[in-house]
Amino acid sequence: MADDPRGLVSHFDALLGTEWLDDDPEHARVRVRMRDELRQPVGLLHGGVMSSLVESVCSRATALAVLDDEMMAMGQSISVNFIRPVTEGHAEVQAKAKHRGRTTWVWDAEVRDANDRLCALAQMTVAVRPIPKSD
Repeated sequence: MADDPRGLVSHFDALLGTEWLDDDPEHARVRVRMRDELRQPVGLLHGGVMSSLVESVCSRATALAVLDDEMMAMGQSISVNFIRPVTEGHAEVQAKAKHRGRTTWVWDAEVRDANDRLCALAQMTVAVRPIPKSD
């Protein structure tokens, strides 16, 4: 999944070091390796990194699913509950689309550490809209 034939990897994800593992709406997954640039001041993986991974995997998997219908996907809302810190190894987001509507998709996601411990629970809503026509 390292290649992105449709060009849906953002520069922001490149900065984070997001590893794309699976784009399927039934089991979309991404991972980021822990490194100093992603730590908050006391050494834990920054919560914004976990939230960003959720946003990225849910938005991209939705976008890939609706692109052939000339639709685009964009984040509408996200809620993340942090349960335990990630201090080493990696964080992996596993997400599943729970609702695939015409204009809205709703996702459930889990953030897990390298030992497969649950570190955060998230819900993400993605808006699905027609791709604007260029003149």
